Amino acid sequence: MTVPLARPAAPRQRTRSGVPRLALGVVLVVFACLMFANVDIWLAWDDANPTLGHGRLLLYFTTQSNLLAVIALTMVGTALLRGRRPTRGSEYLRGLATVDMAISGLVASILLTEPGAPFTYSDFLLHQAGPALMVLWWVIMPPTEPVRWSAVFVWLTHPLLWTLCVLTYGAESSDGWVPYFFLSPDEPGGWGAVAISLLVIHLLFAVLAVGVVSVSRFARWRGSVWRPFDAHMHETDLE
Repeated sequence: MTVPLARPAAPRQRTRSGVPRLALGVVLVVFACLMFANVDIWLAWDDANPTLGHGRLLLYFTTQSNLLAVIALTMVGTALLRGRRPTRGSEYLRGLATVDMAISGLVASILLTEPGAPFTYSDFLLHQAGPALMVLWWVIMPPTEPVRWSAVFVWLTHPLLWTLCVLTYGAESSDGWVPYFFLSPDEPGGWGAVAISLLVIHLLFAVLAVGVVSVSRFARWRGSVWRPFDAHMHETDLE
C-alpha cells in the first residue's frame, strides 16, 4: 500500500508589531503640537504689538516654515496612527518644510543671532532644534517613493510668494515695516543690498531643495527604513 507523502507545512505569517508605528506617530504629533504652541500664532492679532501684531507675525519666514512643518508632522503622524504610510502629497509637503526649516535655521544662525542674547526655549525650538530635526528626519527616513526633480521649481514658489508679500506689505505700511533688516531699503546699500540678499536666499533655497530631492532619489535605505513602522507588513517565518 502506498503511503501518501505529507505536505510540507505552509510557512507561517506573522504581522509586525504596531508599537513602533504608533510610537512614531505619537512622537510626530506631539512635536507638531509643541511647535505650534511656540509659534504662538495668536500674537498676529495683537494690534498692541508693533512687531508681531497686525498680521506681521505671519510674514516672518520662520513662522511660515514652522507652520508648514507642523502641518507635515501632523499629516505623517496621523497617517501612521491610522496604520497607513504617508501619502505622496504629505511627503512633498514634508520636503518643502524641510527646505524652509533649513533656510530658517541657517539665516537665524548667520544673520540674526545676537551675541549675549538670553536663551529662550521658544527661540531654540523654532530656529535650531526644529530645523535640525526636520533635516535629520528627512535624511534618516526619506520618502519611500523618490521625489521628482520638478518639485524644486514647485517649492521655489513659496519663497517667491513670501518675497512678494513682504515687499508689498513694506511698501503699503505707514512705517515701512519688514520682518528682517536685510529686506529694508533704509539699511546701508538700499535696494541693491535687498536685491543681493534675496538673490542669495533664493539660490540657497534652490541648492537645498536639490539636496532634499537627491536624498529621496539616491538614499538606498528609503524603502527598508519604513518597514518596521508599517502595520500591514508581513514577514515569512520559514523556521
